[in-house]
Amino acid sequence: MKEHIKQGKRGAGLFFALFALIFLAGAALLPLRTMAAVQAGKDAPVAMEVTYGFNDTAKGNRYLQIKVHMENREEQDFTGRLEILTTESSMEVYRYDYPILINGGGQEEKSVYIPLGIKTDQMFVSMTDAGGNEVIRKRLKLNISGDVAETFVGVFSDHPEELQFMDEVGIHYGSIKIRQVYLSRDTAPEDTFGYDQLDMILVSDYDLNQLSEAQHKAISRWIDDGGTLLVGGGARYKESMGRFASEILEPPYEEALLQEINLGAEYSQNAPQDAVMEMVCANIGLKNGSSLMPGDTFPLLSYVHKKKGRIVAAAFELKDIRGFCETHPAFIEKFYTMAMGDVKTNELAQMEYSGFASLYFTVQGLINTGDAGRLPNIILYTFVIVVYLVLIGPVIYLYLKKRSIHRYYMGGVTACALVFTGIIYILGMRTRFREPFFTYATILDVSGKEVEEETYVNIRSPYNKPYTVKLNPQYAVRPVTKSYYYDSFTAARFTGEEEYKTDINYLPDRTEIKIRDTVAFTPKLFMLRKQLDRTEHVGIDGKVDIYGGKIEGTLVNRFDYKLEDAVLLLYGQAVLLGDMEPGQEIKLDELEILNYPLSYTYALSQRVTGGDQYEKTDINDEGYMRSQEHSRLLSFYLDSVMNEYTPEATVVGFSPGQMETFLVDDDFITEGLTMVTAKVELSRKENSLVYRTALEQDPKVISGNYQSRYNSMYTGEPAEPAIIEYSLGNDLDIIRVDFKKLSSVFIDNPRYPYLNMFTGKMYFYNYDTGRNDLMEEKESYTAEELKPYLSPANTLTVKYVSEGTNEGGWDRQLPMIYVTGREK
Repeated sequence: MKEHIKQGKRGAGLFFALFALIFLAGAALLPLRTMAAVQAGKDAPVAMEVTYGFNDTAKGNRYLQIKVHMENREEQDFTGRLEILTTESSMEVYRYDYPILINGGGQEEKSVYIPLGIKTDQMFVSMTDAGGNEVIRKRLKLNISGDVAETFVGVFSDHPEELQFMDEVGIHYGSIKIRQVYLSRDTAPEDTFGYDQLDMILVSDYDLNQLSEAQHKAISRWIDDGGTLLVGGGARYKESMGRFASEILEPPYEEALLQEINLGAEYSQNAPQDAVMEMVCANIGLKNGSSLMPGDTFPLLSYVHKKKGRIVAAAFELKDIRGFCETHPAFIEKFYTMAMGDVKTNELAQMEYSGFASLYFTVQGLINTGDAGRLPNIILYTFVIVVYLVLIGPVIYLYLKKRSIHRYYMGGVTACALVFTGIIYILGMRTRFREPFFTYATILDVSGKEVEEETYVNIRSPYNKPYTVKLNPQYAVRPVTKSYYYDSFTAARFTGEEEYKTDINYLPDRTEIKIRDTVAFTPKLFMLRKQLDRTEHVGIDGKVDIYGGKIEGTLVNRFDYKLEDAVLLLYGQAVLLGDMEPGQEIKLDELEILNYPLSYTYALSQRVTGGDQYEKTDINDEGYMRSQEHSRLLSFYLDSVMNEYTPEATVVGFSPGQMETFLVDDDFITEGLTMVTAKVELSRKENSLVYRTALEQDPKVISGNYQSRYNSMYTGEPAEPAIIEYSLGNDLDIIRVDFKKLSSVFIDNPRYPYLNMFTGKMYFYNYDTGRNDLMEEKESYTAEELKPYLSPANTLTVKYVSEGTNEGGWDRQLPMIYVTGREK
């Protein structure tokens, strides 16, 4: 017995000794393997250097420019691929491939744009040969701030040192830091994605006409996608505008003059003159412009919308406020927030947590459906199963027993089962998928000189095997993934050794998306974008005049196809147009204007598409299914594109006959919908009178909880009043102010249980007495009635006190305020 124990001990000792030997050998070989890898890089047939962004700066959730300088050290040509490994916001590993060819002894430079995820702080760039063997790899550590959100501001200036007072300044209560990037004609990108890292482009004391046509187009498209261009005024304001001057300036162009301007009474620390500066200023008239910072005679800061973005013009040269900003740092925060807008500034502060990934669930709900015609016919299947059960039960048994051959019962049941298995299989043929399939939603915008197409695609496969789809190379491809915050509290460490699940391979004649290691029917979401030259006389022609709550004008469908469920959209208002046949002209004079809730766009979508006419869900009703598809896409557009004030009118319609163009192969099943959008000219004037909404400029919240994007107040327990200061514009002599409530179709409608109208008392602040006066509830107030309530700067302060039951503290939709005035 002792001998066995000794032998066991010796065996255990040998085992641990062997284990220790293997461990030490591995530890010893590890640096050797690392050294071998480094040596392989030195001895590789190629060499490469990698740079990124603007001077190696980057921020997550944006496209990042990667420049790779490659050198072939051998005499024969090198053919292979450039591979970039990165992570998306979901922490999934994605690989981007690009073919490369370097002549013997030659050099090449490759510039590509890679979308970054939320927590992407490094990439791995490698080159592989024609056989797929990796010949060199570099780890690219990205210089991304992890402590505070950053806003990148690109600066065009002949004297950039005079604008450094904005660099490294904290705004939004210190949650955002401004970081300047200096640009010039030589360094400005010629691709829209090259500016995606920037939140704002600032032009001061610089002739923007120096830029090439390609650079100008890239900046213009960047603005359309949501960027902000801030242009300094002063004596050179027309030069600083560059090619944008002819697009947005209202002639005649006034000359700049030396003037005294007040930058804000709140900065008068010792005397009123502390906030007054003498500067060269220009009255910059913008087409359909809105004031951000009113002055005594003209706006000191104004802006005009350009699709999703804006162009902001300052009356003064930005370098001239340097001393004031250094004395009053809070002014920089106010100035930046006004130029960027409160909504976008708040989004920048939250970019680290959501950003582009915030689209995931919205897009998933939009295109994670399919053709209802593929659903099985439950009644038919039920009938077949009942017949089968009757046959294998009493029918076959009684038939065989009657003939005294019931010993064949099991054989008969088996034969019957095989026959009905075949019947079920045949019935289910139209419901089965045998290859990857697509569902998509396309928004086709024909507003400008170029047609812009934005398509959201959901790719699914009915099996677990790897698959590849081929896309039109004209499209830029970006994955849409959710944030990893939804699945875990800590991000997994990215080492570069992970296996990718999605590979996007850019080839000259196609873009291949290769997907592997995925569960059957798992959605893979992508955003595809392309731009094309607009064909002349294609789109929506017409002009819209709206004044005093009445609308006039005509609209003409210039497309060669019908538009279904067309609607004219204004800010907070809509006019239903119905179906528009090719060439059809619609007169607006007799049509009703609907005042819809900004906080509940689903209600408008249902009204436009006819979804509110159905009492219950009926997937077998083709009309019901069509209305729901149209409603989802329209609601998505309203929430993502029309989510803040725009002075333009937009016509939206659905094109059922449009087919997808993003696939190279036509072998796949595709199901989707195309929506067409077009801007049309809008006038809110009649003679010298102007009719506009007071929400052109975000109201100032004195107290309470008010959301300008939704024009709603939140009432908690107990209900807290909201005090809001509206800027009516000091460029007008006020004649009337209207408080427009929602149209009756939306009020107390059981279809919209989450839509709550404000009910309660409304007070106006009286500047003569310093008290809040209870106002009679009515739709319009004249200038005489408003006299004690208007400040010298034409601001109106309103106190809303909610009454009645407070169900869960939901948002209460406030009246939309419209101003009628005479231009000064």
